[in-house]
Amino acid sequence: MKNLLLVALLLAGAGAVPASAQRHVQHMASWGAHLGRSEPGTYYELSYTSLLTNHLALRASGLRETGTLRGRGDYASYAGRVLLAPQLFRLGEVVYVHLLLGAGASYERTGEHSTGEPAADAQQPQRFTYGPQAGAEADVFLGNRFSLVATATKGYLFNNPLLDQWPGYASAGLRYHFR
Repeated sequence: MKNLLLVALLLAGAGAVPASAQRHVQHMASWGAHLGRSEPGTYYELSYTSLLTNHLALRASGLRETGTLRGRGDYASYAGRVLLAPQLFRLGEVVYVHLLLGAGASYERTGEHSTGEPAADAQQPQRFTYGPQAGAEADVFLGNRFSLVATATKGYLFNNPLLDQWPGYASAGLRYHFR
């Protein structure tokens, strides 16, 4: 009985090692859903990530941010981001940490539910902004298909943004990995 248990454990381990090694190889892709906080509000984001090589990924995402600004009422922002993600390091086959470098563009709209008249010198209540972004991301695998992901990014926006010149984002989410 003891030998049978030992053989079963060895076979289970031998079967798991090759499968674990498939987590981070070229042509793998993932879909993710993230919830997070920005400095003035909250947001949700949907992302698609494709591994270009074993150590470099391309990440595209769209997010919707909402919140309240003092003196301007509620706001909504819709953004798209494209980020290159070189692998910084990994801890075994469980945790992968990536640097994020890229750019984003957003459409900002303020005064969503305001009831008062805007001041004569008030800025336009909407505009497009764009700029570079950088950050880090960690995937903690729960198996070969799912991972918990934590992301933090900071950016700089051009075109006189209404919300924040240096936006920061922090989120947690879940990813599904596939080939």
